[in-house]
Amino acid sequence: MTWARLHLRARRVPLALAVAAATIALVWVPWRAFAEPGSSNLRLANLTMMLAVVAFSATLSGADDAIERTASLNWPVHRAGLLLLAAIAIIGMLLLTTVTDARIAEPGLILRNTAGLLGLTALGAALLGAARSWIAPLTWALITTLPVVEPSTAVGTQVAGWLIQPTSSSVATVFAAGLAVAGTLAYCRYGCPRRLLTETAPDH
Repeated sequence: MTWARLHLRARRVPLALAVAAATIALVWVPWRAFAEPGSSNLRLANLTMMLAVVAFSATLSGADDAIERTASLNWPVHRAGLLLLAAIAIIGMLLLTTVTDARIAEPGLILRNTAGLLGLTALGAALLGAARSWIAPLTWALITTLPVVEPSTAVGTQVAGWLIQPTSSSVATVFAAGLAVAGTLAYCRYGCPRRLLTETAPDH
C-alpha cells in the first residue's frame, strides 16, 4: 500500500486529480449559477472533459525511462490500471453534475467523449511521449468548438465532429470506442518513447 501511494505520488497522480477536480468545479459552479435548470452546453462540456483528461497526461510517464522498461513490474497491466484510474476519476466527477439541475452533459456523452479523449491522449503518449500527448485532444476539442462543426448525418462529419454528435450516433460512438481501444493498447504495450537525455536531466 505504501509502495502504491509513493508510486502514484511520483507519477503526480494526486496533482492531476486536484487539477481535474478544480477544472470541473470552475466550470460547473458558474454554470449552475447562471444556466437554465436542466440545460447543458456540449461544446463547453467537451472543453471541460478535455482539460480534465489533459491534466492526467503528465502521469503517463515517470522521471526515469529506464525504470519504465524494467522487468520487475508488469508494465502493460500497470499502465492499464493508470488509465482506468484516470477514467474512473474524471467520469465520476463529471457524473456527479448529472444529479443536479446544472449537469455539464448527459451521462452517455460523458462516458463516450471522456473515453475517446483519454484514448486519444494515451495514443499521443505512445507516439509522441507524455509531454506532447495533450496536442491531439486539445486540437480536436478546439476544432469542435467552431460553429461550423455541427451534428450531421454524413459519416465523415460524424467522424470529424464525433465530440458533438448525439449519443444516438453509432458512427461517433464506434469512433470514440476505437480511439479508446487503440490508445489503451498502444500505451499499455509500448509505453512512452524514450526521451533525450536533455529532456530528463535535472536543471542546474
